[in-house]
Amino acid sequence: MIPALAQRPESTPAAPWVAVSHTHSESLEQHTQQLRDWDLRYDQLDAGRFDGRFTDVRLEGLQIFVEATSRRVRQRGQLMNGSLGIGSMLHGDGMLGLNGMRCDAGSLLLCSATEIDVCTPPDCLLVGLVVDAEQLLETAQSLGALDPQFLRVSMQAVTPPPAVLARWRQVLLHAVDVAVRHTARLDEPGVRRRLRDDLLLTLIDAMSGASNEDVAQPPDQRKRIVDHACELMLSRPDEPPTLLEVCRRVGASPRKLGYCFQDTFGVSPGRYIKTIRLNAVRRELSRTEDPKMSVYDAAARWGFWHFGHFSADYKKLFAELPSETLSRGRAPRAA
Repeated sequence: MIPALAQRPESTPAAPWVAVSHTHSESLEQHTQQLRDWDLRYDQLDAGRFDGRFTDVRLEGLQIFVEATSRRVRQRGQLMNGSLGIGSMLHGDGMLGLNGMRCDAGSLLLCSATEIDVCTPPDCLLVGLVVDAEQLLETAQSLGALDPQFLRVSMQAVTPPPAVLARWRQVLLHAVDVAVRHTARLDEPGVRRRLRDDLLLTLIDAMSGASNEDVAQPPDQRKRIVDHACELMLSRPDEPPTLLEVCRRVGASPRKLGYCFQDTFGVSPGRYIKTIRLNAVRRELSRTEDPKMSVYDAAARWGFWHFGHFSADYKKLFAELPSETLSRGRAPRAA
């Protein structure tokens, strides 16, 4: 089913009650910009050329999405106000990180609009939907199937019975397939209603099928250490703190800090801060409106003083030279 989606490069004309779009991006910036109604920032954490695909289906009261990303990526930000995002990783080259927790393909990921912090592995395929949080809770409670605890934590991962999770995925992918390839079937209100009800019922079944012990608690000490360290690392981009200074400020040994970063992002603290600063340079180069800005200006602003090392690190991470990013970013304005 997924390969068929990848063959549709443009938005699909549809009736007013359904909107379908599919995009293919060869840079992280392009991929982020086409995420409609989501306020998310992506940072690439491993080396290699990025390739991303995003299918967006809007039905009455629902958004369904299928997202494929080739590189390890940290996603931070918010969904639409008052919404709840539910997702599941179909496959990926490693574990997925959610709020400091490590999740696999058997997990159901729940994120409220207040906060999203997800680290996806390379070659990751995510599927999910975004719904109105209160409407979902009211529907679930009317069935006596869901405790309000699922909305008390902004991010959590639960583990439903495999067969129940598989059923929800099957219904979701079927809905995407119908919307993308057989849009005319949705002309009938009854078909749309059954499709929407199937999605909600199988979702509620999956959520309620998880045991109470699976419901995650608020971020633990490991996540707080990582968040504090990241804040310190980016507080002075032109003069980044040393690892010793970060360890002292967060109250953790280098080994403990390393464990925390490896569990959360799959990389060491030193590598993480370098990649985040390289991502920041890339965003500047791809979005600048200053015709006089040079690659060196952006690099120096983020604490890269050895230009030769910077260019080599940049090319290794993004599979292109910083000058190529700058040229491509300016190309639409020159057209």
